Amino acid sequence: MTTIFYNGPIYGHPGVEALLVVKDSIFHIGNLAECENLATEPIEKINLQGKMLLPAFTDAHTHFVEHAKKQLLVNLLACSSIPEIESYLINYRDQLSWKAEWILGGGWNRNILKQPMQLNKKLLDKIFPDTPVALFSRDYHAKLCNSLALKIAGIDANTPEPEGGKFERMPDGSLSGVLYETAAELIDPFIIAPPEKQGIDSIKNAVKDIYKWGLIGFHLMEYKASKDLLLKAQAQGAKFRFCWHFQSQELDEMISGEQRSYEGDEFFKVGGLKLFGDGSLGSRTGAMFDPYPGQADNFGILRYPDEELYRTMEKAAKAGFASTIHAIGDRCVRQVIDCTLKLNENPLYKGLFHRIEHVQSIRLSDIPLLKQSGLFASLQPVHIANDIPMIHESWPHVAHEAYAFKSMLQAEVPYGFGSDVPIETMNPFHGIYSALQRRHKVSADGEVLNQAEAITATQAIDGYSIGAAMASCSEQIRGKIEKAYLADLIVIEDYRTLPDEYWITAESLLTMIGGEIVYSKI
Repeated sequence: MTTIFYNGPIYGHPGVEALLVVKDSIFHIGNLAECENLATEPIEKINLQGKMLLPAFTDAHTHFVEHAKKQLLVNLLACSSIPEIESYLINYRDQLSWKAEWILGGGWNRNILKQPMQLNKKLLDKIFPDTPVALFSRDYHAKLCNSLALKIAGIDANTPEPEGGKFERMPDGSLSGVLYETAAELIDPFIIAPPEKQGIDSIKNAVKDIYKWGLIGFHLMEYKASKDLLLKAQAQGAKFRFCWHFQSQELDEMISGEQRSYEGDEFFKVGGLKLFGDGSLGSRTGAMFDPYPGQADNFGILRYPDEELYRTMEKAAKAGFASTIHAIGDRCVRQVIDCTLKLNENPLYKGLFHRIEHVQSIRLSDIPLLKQSGLFASLQPVHIANDIPMIHESWPHVAHEAYAFKSMLQAEVPYGFGSDVPIETMNPFHGIYSALQRRHKVSADGEVLNQAEAITATQAIDGYSIGAAMASCSEQIRGKIEKAYLADLIVIEDYRTLPDEYWITAESLLTMIGGEIVYSKI
């Protein structure tokens, strides 16, 4: 297929009037006559009518299969009270269309419950007495389990807490059923996922949904089983690009294999070793230099001692794998920086592309070290939309260092944007608005968080395009509108003539992957 776009602005090319796509790549950028002369049959001409052609977006941090399975699994995101949760779970149980070996999903958020401790294993036991249940918290840093799930995993009141994890207890010392950080991972080996067919079908449906947001791909932070489902969905015709970052438990298996970090093609690449350095803001487990207000002994959870984190990164590096490390709190961010700087001292490891995920809190004095480390900052601006109340509650003393995007960009730290879906919406337009306005609930009336760290629309767009391409070492072939780059393109309104509030309701009018139009409202 040969396509000509004309009569509208082309991102990064002021004054240019047309672009020619031949097969899967951009063939020419120039005037309309040149494009027509170079075109081959059959030709599809698309009149932009003043709308803007942009490079398509990639989400640099997702749990996409978990997101896709939301149509199959428990989804408590809309529940704000114990009665609502109980009613939802009963209804979910009664409407299950297949024999569920485990009840999975999540989305519960104790931060909005009036009686948060009533959300415990006894509530689940009442509804699911004979089926094990494991439900993620909204921030994915805890699991709520029923008694049967705990029993299957061999966890009871006498089980010692693992390093970097915690069992929540009731006032009488019994387990509440909530497991934090590494403790939550003790359940994973026993979980049985939904049937494969349902999983693949949910992925195919979810992929079609992201086109309207201008997304043509994503990075996956899940286990190998999820990666395999995505490859099977591609084999069945789903069109998307993805990069898979594997879990720490899979490192030895990956070392024994043939692929190394950032090898593969533009439809599937292997990324880095995904490590969780600390917890989260919502669970007050993000590792901080200063204690959380009202909890003098709580500095969050640093999941690895410094030397253990370094040795784990080194083990991966020796085999040719980069690291992709979750770091929320300023203490953990500094730990990741220090370990990377130390790793870089060995010339054998200098060429590896390491990433630091989230960086929700960084001491401003550590930003030059972040730049020096060479770490790629994978950031999620859409988190701001929901985190402002929690920042006031848990980080009021360091609010100035929360989501310090402008400071990092001014220091020329390489960056890309993502969503952390299903924790937040995958809509990159909401991410752009959050990067520009930093307002609560993606609302023009929402409270603002430290406007001094706001960035420009161009910087935000680049975060989802060339920045997200850089996140998979793909910046030489996609993420920009340039000759010979892959024709991953979208059409939106010319945002330069519109207020920032445009991004709140923005959608792609056309989405193209490798020269193929997969979505169009034009």
